[in-house]
Amino acid sequence: MLPAWLPNFIDKVFLRDLAASLVFIVILLVLRSLIRHGILKRDDFGPDVKRRWLVNLRNVVLVLFMVGMALIWANEIETLAVSLVAIAAAIVLATKEMILCMMGAIYRTSTHAYSVGDRVEIAGLKGQVIDINLLSTTLLESSQAVARKGTVGRGITFPNSLILSQPVFNETMLGSYVLHTVHVSINRGEDWQAGEAAMLAEAREIVEEYADDLAKHARELQRGQALESAALEPRLRLSLDDRESVGLHLQLPVPLGQRARIEQRILRAFLGAVPCGPAVEDAAAPAAEPSPAP
Repeated sequence: MLPAWLPNFIDKVFLRDLAASLVFIVILLVLRSLIRHGILKRDDFGPDVKRRWLVNLRNVVLVLFMVGMALIWANEIETLAVSLVAIAAAIVLATKEMILCMMGAIYRTSTHAYSVGDRVEIAGLKGQVIDINLLSTTLLESSQAVARKGTVGRGITFPNSLILSQPVFNETMLGSYVLHTVHVSINRGEDWQAGEAAMLAEAREIVEEYADDLAKHARELQRGQALESAALEPRLRLSLDDRESVGLHLQLPVPLGQRARIEQRILRAFLGAVPCGPAVEDAAAPAAEPSPAP
């Protein structure tokens, strides 16, 4: 019987392995000492040869020690390894989302996906980045309303793990101007030519207000990013996807943060030229939906 004051993990098997370890270490040290003494006593070995043999002896003894300890304590090592694996698995499962968020933060930093102040869209969430930390990103919701969306201007916080599974659209990565498209549908029997002329005229007037800054931005984009600049003049494309209507798609460069205001100017110019009340749609909305309020 073992004394009652011994810890619970000490049993006969533990004492047997401990004794075997001590005996093995003593035998190993004695053998090492005898062999080392024999090497040093050899007169036919030069200093370099003796040093080489001593180093080899030390390394062999170290390997034998590690192998012997692993064989003696094999059962205990196996039990400990299983316990460590179970603990590690539990930690990973419990902190899976947190680990993914940290990996998302590393991915965002390494790829320069976005930074504070950028206007981004991810998984249907759109706004300006106002805060970034290791676990989450906070957006100020875009002020451009979408039909039936409700209020805007709210703060949106999403986990950084979303970056690993969803594409990130960064509108400010290439500068302070973006190409914006205004979509309008008009019945085929109405005067779509007048609407086209009114939209193009209003768009040209708008672009003229910041033409110098836009041209400078285009030159910087070509010089800094080695990219061909987008069209600096408004362009309008027609579509006949619906047999009952004609689609007018006006594309023009606009400053970030002014898209909603500029779109409203163009729509009002269109309605002034074609007062029949056609179906008007937002750039991000389906073809039959009305344009949002500014």
